[in-house]
Amino acid sequence: NKTSITPADCSTVETDAGVALDLVNRHRRDGYVFGLFRVADAHELRIGNSSVLYLTLDVLETECSVLSRRHWQSCEYSDTYSMDFGQCKIITHTNQLLKKPQLYGFNCTLSPVPPDLLECKDCPVKVEALEVTEQHKNIAAKALKKFNSESNHTNYFDVDKVEKILK
Repeated sequence: NKTSITPADCSTVETDAGVALDLVNRHRRDGYVFGLFRVADAHELRIGNSSVLYLTLDVLETECSVLSRRHWQSCEYSDTYSMDFGQCKIITHTNQLLKKPQLYGFNCTLSPVPPDLLECKDCPVKVEALEVTEQHKNIAAKALKKFNSESNHTNYFDVDKVEKILK
C-alpha cells in the first residue's frame, strides 16, 4: 500500500483550513484570535482510512481575545495600524470514520504591519505599537482599580495581562 503526499482537494481546503484554524485558536491561552486571510499551501497524506493535512495559512489578528473562545469568523478585525499578521503551519489528523479533525501540531509567527506600509498622509493621527512595560501594566491596574471603586459590580476586576499598547 503506497502512501504519498498530494495537494489537498481545492473544493474543501477552505473549510478544512477554517476548522484547523479554529482548533489552533481553541488551543491557545493568550493573545487574540487568528482569522484566516488565505490558504498559502495545503497538502494531504492518506494512510488507510486516516488523513493528515499539512497547512500553511496566512492569518490576521482579530479583536477577540482567545479567552473569549469565539469562532474566528464571528470576530472583527482591528484597524490596519494595530493589526498583526502572520503565518501558521498546522498539521491535523482525521480518522475518516469519525470525521473529526484533531490538532496534531502548529507553529504560528506574527509580526506587526511594517510602519512603511502604513504611511497615510491624510490620516489625522499617526499610531504606533509600543512594547508593553511594567509602567503600562501599572497604568492599566490603576484604571481598573478606579473602575472597581466607582462601579456597582459585585465582582472586582484585575489586570491579568496587557497584550498591546498603541501610541
